[in-house]
Amino acid sequence: MTSTAKYKTAYSKKLGRYLVAAKNISPGEVIIREDPIAVGPMMYKKDSFCFACMRTLPKIFKGRQYTCSRCNFAPLCSVACEARTNHHTNEECQTFRDNRDFLMENEINAAEILLTWRLWLIKHKNPIVWEKVDCMEAHLDKRINTPVWKDREVNVVDIIRRFRMPAGIEPPSAELMHKLCGILDVNAFELRSPDAVDSFLLRGLYIEATLMAHDCRGNTHLTVDDNFQLTIYASVAIKQDEPILFNYTSSLLGTADRKEHLREGKYFECECSLCTDPYELESHLSSVLCPRCKKGFIGMQNTSILDPYERTRWQCQMCKKTYGGRLIRATLNICRTLIDECEDDIKKIEGLLKKLSQSLHTNHFLMLSLKQKLLTACRKEISSPNPQKKIVQKMLDTCKEVYNVLEIVEPGISRLKGIMLYEMHLPVIILANRLYSAREISSTQLTCHLEEAKDLLKKALTMLLLEPPTTPEGKLAKRALEELRALNQNINDVKSLPLKELKIHTRKTKERSKKIN
Repeated sequence: MTSTAKYKTAYSKKLGRYLVAAKNISPGEVIIREDPIAVGPMMYKKDSFCFACMRTLPKIFKGRQYTCSRCNFAPLCSVACEARTNHHTNEECQTFRDNRDFLMENEINAAEILLTWRLWLIKHKNPIVWEKVDCMEAHLDKRINTPVWKDREVNVVDIIRRFRMPAGIEPPSAELMHKLCGILDVNAFELRSPDAVDSFLLRGLYIEATLMAHDCRGNTHLTVDDNFQLTIYASVAIKQDEPILFNYTSSLLGTADRKEHLREGKYFECECSLCTDPYELESHLSSVLCPRCKKGFIGMQNTSILDPYERTRWQCQMCKKTYGGRLIRATLNICRTLIDECEDDIKKIEGLLKKLSQSLHTNHFLMLSLKQKLLTACRKEISSPNPQKKIVQKMLDTCKEVYNVLEIVEPGISRLKGIMLYEMHLPVIILANRLYSAREISSTQLTCHLEEAKDLLKKALTMLLLEPPTTPEGKLAKRALEELRALNQNINDVKSLPLKELKIHTRKTKERSKKIN
């Protein structure tokens, strides 16, 4: 560790090797910047894939013979895109050139094996990096004969072992290939394709970042630029010798779903503060309304059980009535079906939210997923020339509800919180302007509302400005900066209104108040 390093490696029987802070670290401070040792497609799909620029082949090019100028195999959006990254190497090109007939005759999607193959090539061209890769956890003992193991056996291991190898290199053993698959499944980070031009997900493997331990609330914020450089920021203050933590799963899932994802994909049981609390630190992501008393909420009492819907008891916090997990699972399955079938219509979504509130806590992760659907519908309405006031208010209220949950499950700097804060500012402005136009508030009060919107934008920017400029969030930050400048000008214009005009508004507001009273 250098004298300027902000982290160091520690070891425990429970976590193995993990990172801790080498000094006190402030929120927003960069902890690690790291380039990947390998990047490739995450999901196995039949779409054509550009090995060089890490993108799916656009539909406009489907069926055309755009190929890599080096290996004459990998379909490309254009030959020029090969220069975008250094992950599509000459050794890789030679291998695909040598195995072109085998891949085509067997209708093998090369994207399925690409990342594992790239990792294996490191063994032969970069022994120093390979030594670090070889030390990564693969959990082979837990993976063997699982559905994931069998899938990798057929779609990756057997195919690569049938390859014509480069001169002087022996075919890899099945055990080694399974180990590489395990290393990728356990340690790789999900990435987006450059410029987010499509929804295609990638995986990237990093040497240092993979040593971060897991916590469902975490204390770090991660960003990735178009060159796949990973930057790890402290999302909250981290004291010296405290672990550096990253959430391996989604923060807006309930405990049972988070634990299942970690168990099946990362091979460990999470025992963080969020997972061990029946009511998830009062976020109530999994809480179900008690069918008996209709006042309290049911929480899972034993979070260590592997299947929380089979043997776990769920208890009401008010009347203490207990229920079996199967009842909870049946309730959630019905709710999921209703959400999936719900159309993208504001009235229908609101009606379903009201209906589900008779069974679920308003913060339940299924309710949050429906609220995200509602926000999408509200965005379309609010962008129209004259949005309905009740929809503008609904968007503001819903953003606040989601944000309040995020404050619990994603403390400190958070991408989602930054987006919610940004989306809150516009309804505040629209509602304030309408009240002022209707002479219901004075220009002084209008200024207060605009200042509130300004504070929301500024707080959003403290989070969004950490994002690389070409990402959707980075572009949102640029837009927020422009809107902040315009809003500042608007506030100055309102403040410069003549005093006489201020008195008129104040007098009319008082007169209306007298009439109401």
